[in-house]
Amino acid sequence: MATPSSPTQPVLNDSFNSGAFVDPLREDVKMMQNMLLDCLAKEGISKPVIQFTKLAKDFSKTRSTEDFQALVAHTETMSHEDCSLAGRLYLELLALANLAEKHHRLRRWRSYRRGEGDIVQHHTLEDCITNLIQNHGFDPKLVRDSLMGQTLELVFTAHPTQATRRSLLVKYARIMQLLELNDSHFLTPTEEQINKEALKREIFGAWRTNSLRVLKPTPEDEARIGLTYIEDSLWNSVPKIYNMVDVALRNLNLEPLKIDTKLVSLASWMGGDRDGNPFVTHKVTESIVHLCKYRGADKFAEEIEGLMFELSMHNKCSPALRKYLETIEHQNVASQNWDVWHSHQISHDEPYRLVLQHLRTKLITTRAYYKALYEGSKDVPNGPIFRNTTELLEPLTLIYDSLYEVGEGELATGLLRDSLVRLHCFGLNLVKLDVRQESTRHAQAVEAITQYLGLGNFTEWTEEKKLEFLNTELRSKRPLTGVDFAPEPGVAEVMATMRMIAQIGSESFGAYVISMATTASDVLCVELLQKEAGIMPTLRVAPLFETKDDLIQAPTTIKSLYENEWYRAHINDKQEVMLGYSDSAKDAGRLTSVWELYKAQERLVELSNAHGVKLTLFHGRGGSVGRGGGPNYLAIQSQPAGTLDGGLRVTVQGEVIENYFGITTVAQQSLERYTTAILNAGLKCPQPPCDEFRSAMERLSVASCEQYRSLIYENPKFVQYFQSITPATILGSMNLGSRPAKRKAGGVEQLRAIPWVFAWTQNRVHLPVWLGVGRAIQTEAEAGNLELLRRMYREWPFFKSTIELISMVLSKTQPQVTRLYEEQLVDPSLWEFGAFVMKRMRDTIDSVLLVTEEKELLVNQPVLKRAIDNRMPSVDPINILQAVLMKRAVADEENPELLDALKVTVQGIAAGMQFTGRRDRPSTAGVTPGLIRPECRRCDQALWRWHWAHAVALDPVSLRAGAHGSSRAPVPASPKAPSHVRLFSEGDRPGLWPW
Repeated sequence: MATPSSPTQPVLNDSFNSGAFVDPLREDVKMMQNMLLDCLAKEGISKPVIQFTKLAKDFSKTRSTEDFQALVAHTETMSHEDCSLAGRLYLELLALANLAEKHHRLRRWRSYRRGEGDIVQHHTLEDCITNLIQNHGFDPKLVRDSLMGQTLELVFTAHPTQATRRSLLVKYARIMQLLELNDSHFLTPTEEQINKEALKREIFGAWRTNSLRVLKPTPEDEARIGLTYIEDSLWNSVPKIYNMVDVALRNLNLEPLKIDTKLVSLASWMGGDRDGNPFVTHKVTESIVHLCKYRGADKFAEEIEGLMFELSMHNKCSPALRKYLETIEHQNVASQNWDVWHSHQISHDEPYRLVLQHLRTKLITTRAYYKALYEGSKDVPNGPIFRNTTELLEPLTLIYDSLYEVGEGELATGLLRDSLVRLHCFGLNLVKLDVRQESTRHAQAVEAITQYLGLGNFTEWTEEKKLEFLNTELRSKRPLTGVDFAPEPGVAEVMATMRMIAQIGSESFGAYVISMATTASDVLCVELLQKEAGIMPTLRVAPLFETKDDLIQAPTTIKSLYENEWYRAHINDKQEVMLGYSDSAKDAGRLTSVWELYKAQERLVELSNAHGVKLTLFHGRGGSVGRGGGPNYLAIQSQPAGTLDGGLRVTVQGEVIENYFGITTVAQQSLERYTTAILNAGLKCPQPPCDEFRSAMERLSVASCEQYRSLIYENPKFVQYFQSITPATILGSMNLGSRPAKRKAGGVEQLRAIPWVFAWTQNRVHLPVWLGVGRAIQTEAEAGNLELLRRMYREWPFFKSTIELISMVLSKTQPQVTRLYEEQLVDPSLWEFGAFVMKRMRDTIDSVLLVTEEKELLVNQPVLKRAIDNRMPSVDPINILQAVLMKRAVADEENPELLDALKVTVQGIAAGMQFTGRRDRPSTAGVTPGLIRPECRRCDQALWRWHWAHAVALDPVSLRAGAHGSSRAPVPASPKAPSHVRLFSEGDRPGLWPW
């Protein structure tokens, strides 16, 4: 096997095989790196690339200016092809390290569940429920009732932050599965070898797969990808969460959840989000709805087939089920079109199978029907089909109730219960589509109607006149348009979308989201357009408030709606409001954004409670911190009191879908965190901040916003600097998503928040996250309020989470790399401006450390710090490649080979800049240095490893085989080692270990 020290192979950074990674994570990374090197040995790597890796390793060790410049100088001599190959090498190294770390988190999670230690996450359902009852005194029945009443709706969106191709994601998921299998102590030596060979094949297959998308994905492509996460991962993980809750409740002598409890539900914007995306038309949305129904019928047909084998009981059933059987007997469906045992028929004394056979036949017809509609086939099958979820849910519920009624309830708790859980969660169409459109498009459609009626230009009216017209027409039964109504294409598309929803039916859709909403008339316009199209029942309308000013105005807008007599009767005391994290941060800066969002939520909850309306807040969070991202548990715990009473609805964007829901085990862990976070936050309502804290936060927000806007929107040098130092123009050509990077032509103000943050992430400045924060803290400190800020950090979860997320992002900055971008790309006349920006970044780091009272960033989060520190040596070389290639692209922007090399660097940096680690783990600060706690791969038993100077040093090779070594006996506090442990002398201690 090739090794990193081979003179003909790349030289890898020590960060991957140093003591910074805890074994067995370190072993997994080392094993996969060696497998990748074997792949490279077969292909042969050019000498310039090998020299590049050697120089990169030298720089990672010394961090000296001389080694940095040597690496840059060598990079400038490399061909486009060699730069692309070097970038791809580090991209794959980071991808494999990310996979190993994700697998290791699951490994530690399971270790904790087995009761083998506490140096991992504590947010299990058992811990959460037990803690609420035993330590906080909550009544067990109240805890159970809270679980049954809480709701989580995940909304998948196709925002262009997922830089990795689906072809590679499939291979990476397979690698995760093989890593999991590699840990199994049930494998024989032969099976272990076969598994490792399969792992090596997957790594080689990933290496040989083009990492770049050749074609831009269509909305249908994005929707199909979204469905695969549901079918391959969430389909299995959702029932497991319900089962875990039931086990936790039964262990506390509580009743399990009712079968109709809806802990989790799903929606999607993929194919429904037409805001600024001209490729999402009414025909596209209709096609995707048919696709969802087709795939849903297919999944449930498989489910019913499994139930036919499982529910083979005969004779006994409830009277209600017997009556249902009588209603379908005349259809003569009993097993004539499907036989279980080749030539045998279903017996008439097997009531459950008879019902299931009827359902399966109907599902097969449903599947064929919607497949034909999706494919545009004229050969649409005849026969009865399922038109809605209830038609399938009712007979399955009859079977469930029947089993309990005849004393065979235990048989209902297996696949049948899982099927019912899936129906309640996914529905027959797997996922509901939200529809999103910009407010001005609806106003233009209503204006076309007023002009058609000879009433004038709607958009020029005052808000009062608009509301008067809308209220009158919403109460009227007359249609507003006739057959001669012929609006311009943009308006015609809005009207066609409404008619399409009416034709398909409301059940297939979720909310109608209005982006850039500002007034009550924005909402009533959509209600009027739904009425005109004949949508019954109408979709709930969720105004999206995105900018700072819109967030401030939101309570006034919603109050106007609550006081509208027609609207209040129409919504049945339920209202949904969406809050935009990305655009508000781009508009006013991170600190101002989170504070205005916090205040808006407080005011909206207070207003809704006063009017007796149940409010659901829909959080438009992104993946990165600059777009509202971060650890979900921490975010939920930091919410203002009362904001979760109406449930939690939250977007899951781009790469976050893969990170949280890419495979079943990871999805199960993510759903468990969501469930426990909502339960905790709902019962242990956080106390509102005191007036002193609120006043300080308000001052911080004002000072931060002033500096942010003065630099971004008022400094004439900024736009040129931004366009020069970031790869913003390259992102639009990377085929990351179907949506354009800008809503319309214009400068920074028209650039979408996602490429805005993504561009600053690439050059390691991360400016949108921290700009203004340092100045705001400095202003407060100069006013003598430093101790107040420190108290806020210690006592207020919202402020603490805000500062910690900013600290995490600042730890990923690299001024040395950023300076290289300036030297390579920015006009010297702007260097002084760049120095000003870098000084602001250094001031922000110093200010944050003043508040946290730390000497360096992330000191109190050692796991997160270690993960970031070990990625950066592999990201730095990619940054250098990107800066050099961007300089070449200035003079040769049409060179396809050069552009492809640049795109590879964008992917590599994105892989390294992902949200690394999870703050919702308990801190390991204070743990005895040198104390590490791995598992044995043979016996699955956890062992204590002490620093060799104290007690034990272990051989990693022997560990994998299940043979542990010790130079002397462990201290008495250590658990007893298993019988297959072998001892070896201190002289045998392998050199791989850091000590």
